[in-house]
Amino acid sequence: MTNNFLTTIRSLKLIEGCKAAQIYAFSAAAGAAGASTSGSGGDGGGGSGGKPPPPPPPRSLSVRSASLCYPHAPSTSGAFVAADSPLPCGLPVAAALEPALDACLRPVDHVEALAASFRRMSSAEAEGDDLCDVFLEQHALFHALGDARLLRRALRAARVHATDPHRRVVLAAWLRYERREDEFNPTPPPLAACTPTTPLLECPRAAVFAGESPGVDPVCPCRRPPPPPPTPPAPRFGRSASSAAAADQMGGEEDGDGETNDLWFVVGEEEVECERSCIAALSKPLSTLLYGGFAEAQRDRIDFTRDGITPRGMRAVAAYSRHGRLDDFPTDTILELLAFANKFCCEGLKSACDNKLATMVTGVDDALSLVDLGLEEAAHLLVATCLQAFLRELPKSLSNPDVARLLCSPEGRERLDIAGNASFALYYFLSSVAMEEDIRSNTTVMLLERLCECAELPWQKQLALHQLGCVMLERGEFKDAQGWFEDAIAEGHMYSLAGVARSKYKRGHKYSAYKMMNSIMGDYEAAGWMYQERSLYCVGKEKMADLRIASELDPTLSYPFKYRAVALLEEDKIESAIAEISKVIGFKLVTDCLELRAWFYLALEEYEAAVRDIRAILTLDPNYMMFHGKMHGEQLIEILRGHVQQWDMADCWMQLYDRWSEVDDTGSLAVVQQMLTREPGNSSLRFRQSLLLLRHKAAMRSLRFARNCSAHEHERLVYEGWILYDTGHREEALAKAEQSIKIQRSFEAFFLKAYALGDSSLDTESALSVVQLLEHANSCASDNLRKGQAYNNMGSIYVDCDLLDEAAECYNIALNIKHTRAHQGLARVHYLKNRKKAAYGEMSELIKVAKDSASAYEKRSEYGERDEARSDLNMATLLDPTRTYPYRYRAAVLMDENKEDEAIGELSQAIAFKADLQLLHLRAAFFDSMGDSASAVRDCEAALCLDPAHGDTLELYRKASTKAEPQS
Repeated sequence: MTNNFLTTIRSLKLIEGCKAAQIYAFSAAAGAAGASTSGSGGDGGGGSGGKPPPPPPPRSLSVRSASLCYPHAPSTSGAFVAADSPLPCGLPVAAALEPALDACLRPVDHVEALAASFRRMSSAEAEGDDLCDVFLEQHALFHALGDARLLRRALRAARVHATDPHRRVVLAAWLRYERREDEFNPTPPPLAACTPTTPLLECPRAAVFAGESPGVDPVCPCRRPPPPPPTPPAPRFGRSASSAAAADQMGGEEDGDGETNDLWFVVGEEEVECERSCIAALSKPLSTLLYGGFAEAQRDRIDFTRDGITPRGMRAVAAYSRHGRLDDFPTDTILELLAFANKFCCEGLKSACDNKLATMVTGVDDALSLVDLGLEEAAHLLVATCLQAFLRELPKSLSNPDVARLLCSPEGRERLDIAGNASFALYYFLSSVAMEEDIRSNTTVMLLERLCECAELPWQKQLALHQLGCVMLERGEFKDAQGWFEDAIAEGHMYSLAGVARSKYKRGHKYSAYKMMNSIMGDYEAAGWMYQERSLYCVGKEKMADLRIASELDPTLSYPFKYRAVALLEEDKIESAIAEISKVIGFKLVTDCLELRAWFYLALEEYEAAVRDIRAILTLDPNYMMFHGKMHGEQLIEILRGHVQQWDMADCWMQLYDRWSEVDDTGSLAVVQQMLTREPGNSSLRFRQSLLLLRHKAAMRSLRFARNCSAHEHERLVYEGWILYDTGHREEALAKAEQSIKIQRSFEAFFLKAYALGDSSLDTESALSVVQLLEHANSCASDNLRKGQAYNNMGSIYVDCDLLDEAAECYNIALNIKHTRAHQGLARVHYLKNRKKAAYGEMSELIKVAKDSASAYEKRSEYGERDEARSDLNMATLLDPTRTYPYRYRAAVLMDENKEDEAIGELSQAIAFKADLQLLHLRAAFFDSMGDSASAVRDCEAALCLDPAHGDTLELYRKASTKAEPQS
């Protein structure tokens, strides 16, 4: 069987020409060849300054995005394999693994950086300065923390405080881009009216036409009632009421006796009748022309034939001068009016034309036809609206040569700048999208160059220069990369030293790179990324020691785990290699680690486990390519069909039931993915997939697929309700659930309604009504997987109502249908009944099944004695070092034992790789109790940067600041 499998997979000829930059390299010679051809000269340099020739070509298609900001991004190096390996592309070799550099701001002391940002925000608020750039800086800082909620909060705050249409347009489009997975229709027309659940901050009309003060109009313009019928305008420009009420006629003929024509403009062979005082009121130059010392002041006929306006355009000027409004003039006429307004400095007319033209832009085609005219005439709102159309079509619009020429070229930036529509915010957004799509493209480089040109503040220069260095490194232009990194260092970004070291290493200066990392470790407090980077430039025991320390200082770094795993593989310790890589998969489900583990399973000929991991990968990224981007996961699964047991749908349901009961989320994802290959349109399975992907960014995609695949209206309403609930629209979600129930009673509709109602503080009567809804849900057709969840939720509500016997009954029913997680609820019931030992035993039952569950150990620690609690929390940290409760507990115990330094050290250990609000608040409280008010103030400021409204921290901050003032 094995020989047949290897023969089949070798027949694909994957090894030949396998030179895509991917996670692992496959030949030292190929890697060297790739380095020599990717740049110029023997050092891999890519030309002077790394400036690719404009205009940029359309974005090249790539199977996998190579974003440096994420840990699953492919490495810049090729991948090396053993020449005699029987596997496709051979086996990975440890020496070829290489971690990606973070293409974001990474301060050496991120706590101090967060505190400084909070101080700048407070100062700007106090002095009434522009806060938009302050929040954009926070957005850049939050990237290194990896918290999507913080990133979105910073963008929202920047949008709220954007005082000009340009930045409002950019930030509204950015918010919409980041939320594109949350919409029922992820690709609406770019300037379409908002839906009832579209946030006001994303409204395209509010971005362009809102007043300058943040929050000036809380109602979305798209949802305002239609305006009342127009009333006759008030007298304008010194005219009588009768003439103001005259009908609006393009020819300017008298309509009644109130309209006076005392001036005629001659355009070619036509004469346009006007009122001298009205025309003069349009601008000071026209007033001087008609009433000043010029000859025209004495004439009643003035020749405008050579002034670039048509008779029709002049009649429109006359109409506007009389009535002060633009009626339904065609676009070319309004453009004539705009040109006339610019020529004669008619600010009111120009503003009216600008507004009118901006409302005419409905999409990219309109924007392309009007943007050049808007730039020529400096029509700021028109250009902003055209820009908005381009931004809301990203990344697709960047493949349009005309759009790319405007946004990417230096000339385009200068034209946008003249029209008041070029900014750091614009190119920050554009370059982020481009890097996500294809980090090696010319488009990405050119946008980053424009970002550098717009950078004014130190943090802006640091970010732009560092990102250019990262892109050049990915492109193999190592000499240019080194130059950009050095420029970033000169601006104060010390993390770019790692980029300089990596560039030198790529150019063959390994010892110089090693010395550089040594110097930074001597100058600054050690961090995990420093040891990780230095490990690249040493070998043997020293390398393994650096990787061990890197994992201790920052266990979220995946490269040390991957290197150790592959090193164990090279020693023929495949089981140990699998155990090592499984450590990081246990708390960080990422595709590159799953692929590596699947590779190990293939080497071990454990094909069932390999297929499980491949299916999990395809759930997270349906387009993922295995083996250096040469084979799609589905293709590999098809090759392995003869080596794994084949299940029909009934078998799959049984397997899913077992995996769910064993709290095996990866296995459950794999089973659901297999079922979806048989029934891709099964909305119920898509919904199950979204539940398993909870808190993963792929969850919303699955939920939207479920909605789009729904064959029945009542199902579609339920899935729409969950989308609304997950995006913060609780009332709208309840309405969807009620609509669904009216059409057909179903488990999911009742469950959604109960869940949405239960997500608030309820009195006993309201809580019991939620229980009744869950009972209605269980009376409807469903499977035990969902019914177990309903009984578990009922138990939780009974506990909150202090009905412990009823809660225990619900939990036991859930356990009888193998809802294993109900052990946790039953343990809580035992604890509340003062049966602490029984609670501990109940959690032990859960741990027997979910032995790798950090949350189970963490929960059991609440029911054990102090030594047992410490042991459980140590195990929880070992399984998932990103959980903060164990650190806080251990620190509190140490503080109780008067071991203050050890308590601070325990918290500092976690804060070093996870700047968590609760950790920072607790450390600030410890510092305050120790009399170190300055450190307490710093930690409070950093915590308030993460959440400016956190009440406990605000109170502690005021207290510590009062103490710190006399000390300072």
